Amino acid sequence: MNIFRFLVIFAALGSLTACMGYYQVTDTVNGTRYYTKSVKDLKSGAVAFTDAETGSRITLQKHTVIKLERNAYAEKVR
Repeated sequence: MNIFRFLVIFAALGSLTACMGYYQVTDTVNGTRYYTKSVKDLKSGAVAFTDAETGSRITLQKHTVIKLERNAYAEKVR
């Protein structure tokens, strides 16, 4: 039973860390670029995230998402 609990906890932590990173999200309608540490894919095909510069919660239907390295993210968000 202890091994089963360990595997469940390990799988849950692994799925959480897979969502974390550094991202540039571009609104393909107007070209606005946003930077965030977490992007959530919605069932509608949109993405939701919190903009690192303003702290605003944003949802975009038409978008592109690029994963960034930590240093590139740090240069963009100051």
